[in-house]
Amino acid sequence: MKQSAKSNYLFNVSYQVFALLVPLVTTPYISRVLGADGIGTYSYTYSIVRYFWLLSALGIATYGTKAIGIWQESKEKRSEIFWDIFSLKAILSTVMIAAYFLYVAFIAKNKSIAAIQSIYLFGVLFDISWFYQGMEDFKKISIRNFITKILSVIFIFAFVKEKNDLPVYIIGHAGFLLLGVIIIWFPLKKYINKPNIKSLKPFKCFMPSLMLFIPSIATQIFAVLDKSMIGWLTGSMEQNGYYEQAFKIIDMIMVIVTTLSTVMIPKVSREFKNGNKDVVVKSLDTSFKFIFFLSLPMCLGVIIVSPIFVPWFFGKDFTQATSILQILSVLFIFTGLNSVTGTQYLISTNQTNKHIVMLLIGGGINVLCNFLLIPKIAANGAAIGSLAGEIVIAILEISYLQITKQYKFTNIIKSCYKFVIAVLIMSAVGFAITKFMPSTVLTMIITAVICAAIYVFALLLMREEFVLNEAKNIIKRIKKQ
Repeated sequence: MKQSAKSNYLFNVSYQVFALLVPLVTTPYISRVLGADGIGTYSYTYSIVRYFWLLSALGIATYGTKAIGIWQESKEKRSEIFWDIFSLKAILSTVMIAAYFLYVAFIAKNKSIAAIQSIYLFGVLFDISWFYQGMEDFKKISIRNFITKILSVIFIFAFVKEKNDLPVYIIGHAGFLLLGVIIIWFPLKKYINKPNIKSLKPFKCFMPSLMLFIPSIATQIFAVLDKSMIGWLTGSMEQNGYYEQAFKIIDMIMVIVTTLSTVMIPKVSREFKNGNKDVVVKSLDTSFKFIFFLSLPMCLGVIIVSPIFVPWFFGKDFTQATSILQILSVLFIFTGLNSVTGTQYLISTNQTNKHIVMLLIGGGINVLCNFLLIPKIAANGAAIGSLAGEIVIAILEISYLQITKQYKFTNIIKSCYKFVIAVLIMSAVGFAITKFMPSTVLTMIITAVICAAIYVFALLLMREEFVLNEAKNIIKRIKKQ
């Protein structure tokens, strides 16, 4: 059943908040049980299987979400689109699974771990989350994710007990992902008709999906490439372990920032197709405000508390991950901006080719920085490379919208300046607290609570419209209760 963008966002965010809370328990445990070397081995082997994963997925998820979103009112048409897309995905996944096992047999050094990582590829084969996203039914996806995440946590604590349990950890993590993918098939029959095998046209979807391949996996490619290059250029599994854990924190929080753009794809695509350009531009204004509202305090907050958080959360062996986490935290801002300009706007308004060019340039900058910096400063160099790539993409996409008069840069300035002022006030207080108080967990909690309160209060004093509207909505709900 179709739900509102706000409802879909809340479903998505509720799961993401839960997904943030779970690692607060599991990550410190796994870090201490497996150690930096074990985490690094997982990170490196996972980065390799991700290449095959991404080639299996192509740009199918983004294309599927967009196509189903356009035809969600026609059961016959969406059924045709679904089976065409899935048949293409089945072909690609089968080829990639075969290719991966050839890699395991003839190239992989740690063959047993590499073989177990193949479970992820079977998950990609059967994943149809894109269909429910296109139908704007995020409730089912969120419930599925809740169930499998809980089962995965139980499994980890029950069976991962020592350093040699890395294979067990992978089986638990990947296995429950696969289970979640299978579960989501059961309610499908009420949405679509049975396939007509003779009328299937899988390769009709190939070129549109290929065009969306780079934009849909760009950020993931950057992250995977970083981990692979750390392994290649340093030969250190420990450096990979530091980067893996730092990026894991960023990746978990990042979803909260970028989820809105994913949710908005079906709506923006539909409004653009119907010629409602004013609605599309207005959605950009709101999305930019939302991104700044979340990303700025998240970025500065992580920078402030990282020296306390990292050794407490991961253990003292991971202290070197502190600087990596601080550098990567700036991604909240620029990846958030890119999710709006790229995913929400350029892709939804059929300007994917422009988005691809800019992503390739940003990716090239990332790789170049990696080659130059990783041999000198190891994982910190990979973090700087990722950030440099995202900054370049943001500059290029915003400049393109300004030059083509599709969106004014001044609108972005208007959207962000109050948030910038508020976060600077917040940061000054936060740094003062951490400087004069002992480096304890209590200090970290106090800092987070005070900074959040100051940030929101400052925005209310400046009468920031976005925050005022949300505050009014909350008050209305309280009064109704």
